[in-house]
Amino acid sequence: MTARIRLIVTGDTEELALHDSLRRFFPTHRSNGEVVEWDVPRFHRGGATSNRLDYAAQPNGAMKKLARIMLNEAIIGKHGKPADFVILVDDVELANVGQETVVSHHFRQALEQELSKTNYSGHNLINCKNILRSNCSFHLLKPMVEAYFFGGDVNVLHIAGVPIHIKPKLDKTDVEMFEVIDTKYIEKCEKQLEKPWWREECHPKKYLDYLIKQDKPCRRAYEETKHGKEALLALDWPKVPTQTTETPVVRSLFADIADWFGIPNPLPGDIHSGFYPSTNVPHHTLLLRNL
Repeated sequence: MTARIRLIVTGDTEELALHDSLRRFFPTHRSNGEVVEWDVPRFHRGGATSNRLDYAAQPNGAMKKLARIMLNEAIIGKHGKPADFVILVDDVELANVGQETVVSHHFRQALEQELSKTNYSGHNLINCKNILRSNCSFHLLKPMVEAYFFGGDVNVLHIAGVPIHIKPKLDKTDVEMFEVIDTKYIEKCEKQLEKPWWREECHPKKYLDYLIKQDKPCRRAYEETKHGKEALLALDWPKVPTQTTETPVVRSLFADIADWFGIPNPLPGDIHSGFYPSTNVPHHTLLLRNL
């Protein structure tokens, strides 16, 4: 028997490489003997988290679109065959750093709203919810995938195009708390006064581009489809956190996948309870595997 994993992603780098990046750290078979195939991710350009989300507000159109895509993958599937495990992975973005559970709340709302108005032939609402609860998850990368290139895997920045003699200067080793203390870079950072959350010193992609061109401005700018893809494919995820308390958001993604496989988490350590609930949380209260 074969089981399929289907990622839904919102970035170019993730579309090209996240499935292959993750699968390196998981076995070829589940604990029940099923062979596992990782489908090429389904790509939908982001936007759901590009602006700061208010807990009391309604989900935006981009969030609702992501919810519809998840439902289609879980209930209908590619060529009429639903995936066995559907994982939506979005970026927190600068706008929502520190309010990751607000993002998950918005997605849960969007999914519930889409469920209420969608009629899938042969599936009633209870059946659809059972499929979501067993086969689907929502996870985040904080603040975006490039942050993880700055972790303890010291080779990956060079693979991403940063000259080997140039070293990043960050405030903390936990890359999910990404903030640059490189004074030369900070001098170049732009601010958007109408968006107080916009702080370029906390933007991994922009800092990566700066480092690539730091001593040779004529160097090609950072490209997600080249630099990002190559770095993500090479990334040694267990080396990213330097302490067990770091990167709880992405650890939750690994914990969830490991649970589906029936194996120990290959990225052990502290996880984010909002994205991988404890066993004390009643299963019937969840909408997805992890929410």
